[in-house]
Amino acid sequence: MRRRTFFGFVKSKLRYTTVDETLPEPVAVAPSERVTLFFDQPYIPGEKLSLHPGDPVKKGERLSLTKDAGGYALAPKSGRIENISGFLGIGGRRFTTVTLAIDDEAHQTLDEGFKSVYQSPSLKNAREFLAGLPGKPNLEVFFNPQRPVKSIVVLGVDSDLVGVTNQYFVNNAIVAIKTGIDTLRQISGIHEVILVVPHYLFKVAGAAGATIKTVDSAYPSAHPELIMRYILSEQSTPDVEPPSDDGVAVFTAEAVVAIGSAYKTGFLPLEKIVCFVSKDETRRLISVPIGTPVKDIAEAFHEPIGEGDRVIFGGPMTGVSVYSDNHPVLADTNTIMIQDRRRIPEVRDNPCTNCGACVRVCPVNVPVNMLIRFLQAGRYEEAVSQCDLNCCIECGFCSYVCEARIPIFQYIHLAKLTLAGMNPVEKNNG
Repeated sequence: MRRRTFFGFVKSKLRYTTVDETLPEPVAVAPSERVTLFFDQPYIPGEKLSLHPGDPVKKGERLSLTKDAGGYALAPKSGRIENISGFLGIGGRRFTTVTLAIDDEAHQTLDEGFKSVYQSPSLKNAREFLAGLPGKPNLEVFFNPQRPVKSIVVLGVDSDLVGVTNQYFVNNAIVAIKTGIDTLRQISGIHEVILVVPHYLFKVAGAAGATIKTVDSAYPSAHPELIMRYILSEQSTPDVEPPSDDGVAVFTAEAVVAIGSAYKTGFLPLEKIVCFVSKDETRRLISVPIGTPVKDIAEAFHEPIGEGDRVIFGGPMTGVSVYSDNHPVLADTNTIMIQDRRRIPEVRDNPCTNCGACVRVCPVNVPVNMLIRFLQAGRYEEAVSQCDLNCCIECGFCSYVCEARIPIFQYIHLAKLTLAGMNPVEKNNG
């Protein structure tokens, strides 16, 4: 692997969206009839499950597919299980979905499981009840004896261009962030906490009781991997590979607020703050239960989704298209965009013209003009060994500037998924 500097040669002209006084408070959007929960386990027909169609479910109940399953989801509403099925995601990744037909508001019932333990905060009960909260807090990181956590990083920035969820919490709920940070310190015993924010939120962030680091407004400065390299390599020289991020636990500002709120009130916060971008590029913050289908959000704002329109989960640079308006809001969904079919940027399967634009903007200096040649030929292993495929942070900047309109980001993503799928097979055959 080549040792490269972290930052590209040309200053970015793209700037992150900021939270300001012109952006209204989040609008509450309720699911109309049902919600859908994703489980990071493949659906196996005939497998004996702990959940069954017709089972009643309480709001806040911890749902697991099997008794031995490590992962779980939190029911955002009470109701009954309507359907359990498989879902094929990006790159062939397989999930199991559980759809709940929700009770009306007058008949909503709360699960008391977390309320029985919330007054005694611990990593054990946080792991048991809070992993499905908004922001999808990664609590497993504290249970790996091979990588003991020494510091906690809280991201008060949003990695793609139009998202503002984490900035919203820093700007409007800094006291709640402090409560969450204090809670994390209490349950983990780790006192070194770094809060990363944009420059314009530096003064506000000071009330969080953490060490404050700032990032530039130029894209992709707020990318999590660049942030980690910046924080962990401040004392290193530019030409040296960054140190490992072992020993660091990373949480979003939203996840920290959710953890603090849960232990403060005894109730699990189950509504997600999402930036919803309409076809005319109007931007709104919404508060929506996890599992709400995107069609309910679109209908709430009279935004029809027609044939050929595109629904993107994530921002314009790194977002992923979904293929059904029934796709639900997930615990880590920060942005949903609806693109009019007439305004979708054109992409082509052209050969690279070697203009060099992608190389000049790459923040980690990958030779993208050479990399894309290997990727278009399907020579993924050579892309790793000769063109630093694994160094790519997938910021999407190369696709944005490509004069030939090659979907470079998608080629890179596909190559990494393909290689990840090949490695387990190779290990089993070895």
